Amino acid sequence: MYEMLAQPEARRASEVRKMTPAGRVFAKKRELDALRKKVRPGALDSLEHTQRIDITYTSNAIEGNTLTAGETALVLEKGITISGKPLKDHLEAVDHARALNWVLEIAAQRDTAIIEADIRNLHHLVVATSKPGIAGRYADSARYVNTDAGVHDFPTPTEVPALMEAFCRWLGAARNRPQTAFEAPRRLVGIHPFNDGNGRTA
Repeated sequence: MYEMLAQPEARRASEVRKMTPAGRVFAKKRELDALRKKVRPGALDSLEHTQRIDITYTSNAIEGNTLTAGETALVLEKGITISGKPLKDHLEAVDHARALNWVLEIAAQRDTAIIEADIRNLHHLVVATSKPGIAGRYADSARYVNTDAGVHDFPTPTEVPALMEAFCRWLGAARNRPQTAFEAPRRLVGIHPFNDGNGRTA
């Protein structure tokens, strides 16, 4: 009897393995949507709150922020300053959390394409108090990163406006699907339009 019950599950797992990565994302999204319908209103509020803190922690940690996940939660929830940690790290956490809140608000309120002003405003929020001098402004200096293959130079500041215009045209025409969600941050980071905060903005 167990084997009979296990067969549909095994068949479903086999079908999922045969799917493209995008197909697997869509399948998981359908499964998540079905589960969400069964949950009482408000039941996921604390999970969403925790997830927002985790997104802020991980996004900043990738960029070298020294706050732990627990310390990030204390800074955001209680306004506590963590002894021995740079003020910059605290400001980055607060900035990122505000930027994330703004993104979620506009996503819920409108169904129009993201425009260049949205990206610049998002960047402004990402570095509003940690680096206000560059907030929302395109790069004015060379940006590069050291890789295993050597130094990778990003487009020059003079190239950025045209690249960003083309990026926003592409994004405005792209279909609302997982592939676009994966491709957009990659393209934005490839342009690296700002002096700092590109990864967090993407």
